[in-house]
Amino acid sequence: MFKAYKKYWMGYFDFTGRSSRSDYWLAVLANTIVTIILFTVVIVAIVFDSPDSHYHIILKLLYGLAMVYFFANYIPSIALQVRRLRDAGFHWALIFLRYAPVIGDIVLLVLFCQPTKVEFPFNQFNNPQQ
Repeated sequence: MFKAYKKYWMGYFDFTGRSSRSDYWLAVLANTIVTIILFTVVIVAIVFDSPDSHYHIILKLLYGLAMVYFFANYIPSIALQVRRLRDAGFHWALIFLRYAPVIGDIVLLVLFCQPTKVEFPFNQFNNPQQ
C-alpha cells in the first residue's frame, strides 16, 4: 500500500501513463486513511478548543495543514483517475463525469473497476511499441 501511495504522489502531473486496478485502489485506500486521520485530529481539536486557550493556535495550524493537504491532493487524484481510465481502455475525457452529481460518481466507480485492457504490446520501458 505504501508503494502505491508513493507512486501516487510521484505521478503528481503524470496524465500520460497507466495505473493498474491494484495501484489505483491501494492509493485510494491509503489516501482515505490519511484523510480520516487528518479529519479526526482536526475534529478532536475543534471539540476541545476554547477561544481563550493556547490550543486555539494549534487548531488553526491543524486546519491550515488539512486544507493544504486537500488542495495538494486534487491534481494527483485527477492524474491517477485519468491513468486508470486509460488503463481500462476508456478515453481520458470521461474524467469530467466526476463533476456530474451522483450519477457521474457511480459511472466512474464502474469504469475504475474494469480490468486492464491491453490494446498493444509494451516494451521493457512500458512504452507502446511502434
